[in-house]
Amino acid sequence: MNKSQHHHRILVDLIRNKKWYYLGSIVAVSIASYFMFLVPTIGKIVIDRVITEPRITDEGFVDNVIQWFGGADSLAANLWFAGIAIVITTALAGLFMYLKDYLAATACESTIRRLREELFAHLHRLSEAYLNKADSGDLVQRCTSDMDTLREFLTMQVMDMGRTVVLMCIVIPLMFMQSVIMSVISLMLVPIVFTFAWVFFGRIKALFQQVDEAEGAMTTIVQENLTGIRVVRAFARQEYECKKFDEGNRLYSQLHYKLIQMLSNFWATSDLLCICQNGIVLIGGGYLASRGIISMGTFFAFIGYTIMLIWPIRQLGQQLSEAGKATVAIGRIQEILDAPEEPESDTAIALPADFDGSIQFRNVSFGFDAHKLALNNVSFDIDAGETIAIVGPTGSGKSTLIQLLMRLYDYTEGSIKLAGHELNGLDRRSVRSGIGSLLQEPFLFSRSLKDNIKFGRFDATDEQMVKSSHDAAVHHTIEAFTHKYDTVIGERGVSLSGGQKQRVTLSRTLIQETPILVLDDTLSAVDSKTERQIIKALHKKRGQQTLIIITHRISVCRNADRIFVMENGKLTAQGTHEQLQQQPGFYQQLWQIQSGQQDQFDSDLAVTA
Repeated sequence: MNKSQHHHRILVDLIRNKKWYYLGSIVAVSIASYFMFLVPTIGKIVIDRVITEPRITDEGFVDNVIQWFGGADSLAANLWFAGIAIVITTALAGLFMYLKDYLAATACESTIRRLREELFAHLHRLSEAYLNKADSGDLVQRCTSDMDTLREFLTMQVMDMGRTVVLMCIVIPLMFMQSVIMSVISLMLVPIVFTFAWVFFGRIKALFQQVDEAEGAMTTIVQENLTGIRVVRAFARQEYECKKFDEGNRLYSQLHYKLIQMLSNFWATSDLLCICQNGIVLIGGGYLASRGIISMGTFFAFIGYTIMLIWPIRQLGQQLSEAGKATVAIGRIQEILDAPEEPESDTAIALPADFDGSIQFRNVSFGFDAHKLALNNVSFDIDAGETIAIVGPTGSGKSTLIQLLMRLYDYTEGSIKLAGHELNGLDRRSVRSGIGSLLQEPFLFSRSLKDNIKFGRFDATDEQMVKSSHDAAVHHTIEAFTHKYDTVIGERGVSLSGGQKQRVTLSRTLIQETPILVLDDTLSAVDSKTERQIIKALHKKRGQQTLIIITHRISVCRNADRIFVMENGKLTAQGTHEQLQQQPGFYQQLWQIQSGQQDQFDSDLAVTA
């Protein structure tokens, strides 16, 4: 199945769930089209059988209706009856067109709402590898602009295309029943208009793809700058970023201008073809009517039929162009839906509720690509309730250990066990519920502090919230705010300092009270006094909770039961602070550097005093 067929199948699947609404809409537009056909037909009857002499009669249904109104002479004296009939017929056509729009809109909004929910839920299930590579601005573009394009197409264009098809199926046969020669004249340019619209659709679809991608790139620039506005200002890079946006904006504008040019050429050409078709009907029909080949009523009716048909067929070009946009939008949305979710085995079991927090790594190797290992044959045991500090240079694999432990990525070599259970055989959600984690970059939502702290445990009491805030050394800071815990912070916590954000996110992690607590360089933005306060609070749970701290600070390592030293993806040493400071290697160097810095700081402070 090629990509186009795949997208069409997706569109059919979307519509199928609300097929009765769409079917009802098609029935409504069919009835409306029939009533629209009756309007010029009424004019034809009045001209041929009431006004002109000699009157045309066929002793059929129409003549019976005329007799029911008192005969042709009576109707000729009361032509307002025909006016009322046209008004009523037009009103009925309008009523069924409204019903068509109502059913289509109801079905569409339900379909799009379901698709939005499916897309949003799928985003939360995507693999870590995909999310790390994905462009957030482009994802936003697909979830908003592309979704609106699809919604507009399903609401308006699908039914308008259906209306055009129904009109052709109903009106054209009725036209041929009345006059073959006038039908041929009236439809002479219709194949050309339709072919032109179809060729235009093929040409413009690729351009829509380019415009959409350019808009997504421009949205990414805006999103990045809004998120990192403080960084831009701090480095005085406003002019550079504006220039970068100008380049993206210029490309988008150029492509959009090209799109408008193509649309303008299409509308101008199709308008000319439609006007020529109307002119052909006027000239050809006038000639036939003057020769008596057709009646004046037939001439009048075919003018109406032509207008009724040619403009919807001309609009088919717009509908096809919108279909091109919708096809592109569906493709971009489907690319997300086709992206692999985090794999989960059907036999995965939940992490036991009485999980004690013990961890076992055996010969674990892992790489983000096939050419370089981030972890190389790593083995260790962590007992339940033990406090472990992990140190090592940048890129040594410290954070990778945590990512594997939380099943953000799955290992393929070696074994990781939690309380004796193979990690890859455990349900991801239960694993992450059993591990309280605070990763390197603290993230806060644009909500109240209370909502942020209780994010992972909404059933927590206010007392538990306050306790976790005390343990994270942030309670007094929060109490100093005007609205205290009800204070609403800005997006990504921009209204807080770096240290405050770290402590609030730490409070959010501590409130979960999980068997394992992982802190990935969490205390980097806090001062020494606050750090000691937090470590003291964490040590109160010593033996009750397994604590893993990734850090660069010797002051944190001193209080750990054991210290793991990671270098080049390998566990090169482990032991207590006292043991490792005596062994040549990375930890001894780190201790000497930080001790020397502290001594120098104390010396400088004494000189200054």
